[in-house]
Amino acid sequence: MVHRSATVFEEKSRVIQQIEFAGEQFVLTLEAHKSSITALPGEFAFVDCGENILLRRPLSYLRANKEQKTVEFLYKIIGPGLEALSKLQPGDEVSLMGPIGTGFNFEKPNQIPVVIGGGVGIPPVLFLAEYLKNLNQGHAPIAFFGSELPFPFATVKSSIKVGGMKNDNNTSIVDMENKNIPCRLASLNDFEGCYQGYVTALAEQWIRTLSKEELKRIVIYACGPEPMLQAAAKLAEVYQIDCQLSLEEFMACAIGGCAGCVVEVTLPEGVAMKRVCVDGPVFDAQSIFPR
Repeated sequence: MVHRSATVFEEKSRVIQQIEFAGEQFVLTLEAHKSSITALPGEFAFVDCGENILLRRPLSYLRANKEQKTVEFLYKIIGPGLEALSKLQPGDEVSLMGPIGTGFNFEKPNQIPVVIGGGVGIPPVLFLAEYLKNLNQGHAPIAFFGSELPFPFATVKSSIKVGGMKNDNNTSIVDMENKNIPCRLASLNDFEGCYQGYVTALAEQWIRTLSKEELKRIVIYACGPEPMLQAAAKLAEVYQIDCQLSLEEFMACAIGGCAGCVVEVTLPEGVAMKRVCVDGPVFDAQSIFPR
């Protein structure tokens, strides 16, 4: 991964809106004059959930809008911290630290970014797909998202063709469709228009249709539960393509001081322990799941 020298800001952010979706999922929009300008896909913020909650919570950026000076986060209530966060109303203030971490490396020219997101792991890769599309530098992102809960986004029957898909696998996210980003959804539940199975299997249906030259241009970017990340790494191994994984870990400080979020990684020089908060959260798939 490429490390960049980014300033971590601490700022008081005003709640613009908070939308609740099925399954205790929330999309929170905050006014963040500083971090909205510098946040990049794969980075996260450390959010204060209230005076009665001792530790902040790490949340990956779903979007960062420089013009409107806003940032968005998607989260699901897990524990008292995020439950307290879900009670915030427009006009309330929350303390925000960010952007933090080493995000995705998308410097490879003329690439085809394949973003794969599962559940609350969708935000950083959705952010990446939209960011690369807006860069208008020849990237052609395609998105595959999976969830066992109803998707916390407006969905629509897609008019964008995706190779390898059956006619009834035609549901996309409205924001992806509006930005002309090919997108398909997967779930083990019987959601209309979704592939019934794992999101990595859905992505592989499309990958199988590609030529050898197209495969050379692919980079997989994935975030989600560990079994999904392992499947994404295996997919990359089978088709011999690059893959980057964004990990999710509990954190106490988020600035590398406590070493409470370390993971074992395999590097050319041997095994090492790396901190997810500052060395990650994005790592090469081969370092997390050695081939």
